[in-house]
Amino acid sequence: MAGSKFLESLIAGSSEKMKEVRRHIELAAPYPVNVLAVGPTGSGKELIAKGIHKLSGRTGKFVAVNSAAIPAELLEAELFGYEKGSFTGADKGRKGKVEEAAGGTLFLDEIGDMPFSLQAKLLRVLETKTVQKIGSEKSLPVDFRLVCATHADIGSLARRGKFRADLLYRIAVYTIENPPLSERTEDIEELIKILSIKLKKTEKKITPSKFDKEAIGFLCSYDWPGNIRELANFLQKCSVLYSGKLLTLQQVRTLMPNFNNALSSFDDQATLWDAAKSTNDRQLSLGAFSLFEDKQNIFSEYSNIFEKNQPISLKKFLENIESTLIQAALKETEGSIDQAASRLGVDVPVLLDKMKAHSLFEPN
Repeated sequence: MAGSKFLESLIAGSSEKMKEVRRHIELAAPYPVNVLAVGPTGSGKELIAKGIHKLSGRTGKFVAVNSAAIPAELLEAELFGYEKGSFTGADKGRKGKVEEAAGGTLFLDEIGDMPFSLQAKLLRVLETKTVQKIGSEKSLPVDFRLVCATHADIGSLARRGKFRADLLYRIAVYTIENPPLSERTEDIEELIKILSIKLKKTEKKITPSKFDKEAIGFLCSYDWPGNIRELANFLQKCSVLYSGKLLTLQQVRTLMPNFNNALSSFDDQATLWDAAKSTNDRQLSLGAFSLFEDKQNIFSEYSNIFEKNQPISLKKFLENIESTLIQAALKETEGSIDQAASRLGVDVPVLLDKMKAHSLFEPN
């Protein structure tokens, strides 16, 4: 089928998981249903939207908007447009992205980050098939195909009141899951070839690096928490430092300092420490670390692990500490989620997600 050939060129990968993604695109594309693409950051969810647009037969434009990249106060104007004089600086009127996508496809990336107040307005657009510009009393009919994407557990957000459930039902008529690169490492060699071709086209002064068999095997055992985007950036880094060279396992190890014995990298972004650092730059409460006051004894105990000359999983090690800290905080605060989150220096939703991940409770 022509559609299949197009999708194979658009979304690379011979793994069964990617064949399944392409199959779902082909199934959903011909029908005017809203689609939600879910998957981790950097996994290529926008390509799903482009595939659906191309195979839908719609003749209008493919219009993409990143809900997380545009300030909340500007996102409404970006989506729905505005009339001249509707606010300070509006010297002339402007079409919104919804209107621009008429006859085509509107792709809303990171829909989970859309402000709650704006979600109600998007829901009205979907229900009435009309859009009203800021500063206008007139509603314009619009015909567009909606594809959304998110890296977040949007169902969990809806259950906690952080995302409108009625909007979720509207945008997730058909859901397509895009797997992380760590779940389809058999595609890595193919992806490197394709990314190398793209790099050669965009960076005329760089000749992409190549990798020997051992280096490829090593790359296939890495977690790739940043997914295809991280792989593309890594290839670019290699090609800048070793333009056109065939890289060995040892050279790849040097370029990936956080990689050790095929275990998850330290930058796995899965621990409480990362969540705490990203929460308004707050520091973790010293009270939560009272378990570790005798640092010298603790460090001595940890060093004994390496005397046995056996590798450990840093990711698993940190997960165990994280689970212990959460339980200690909950015990200290007599089970108060709010207080425990405060003691740990994270927001309540972050703590709830962590508790669920460690099976410390069964959320409603």
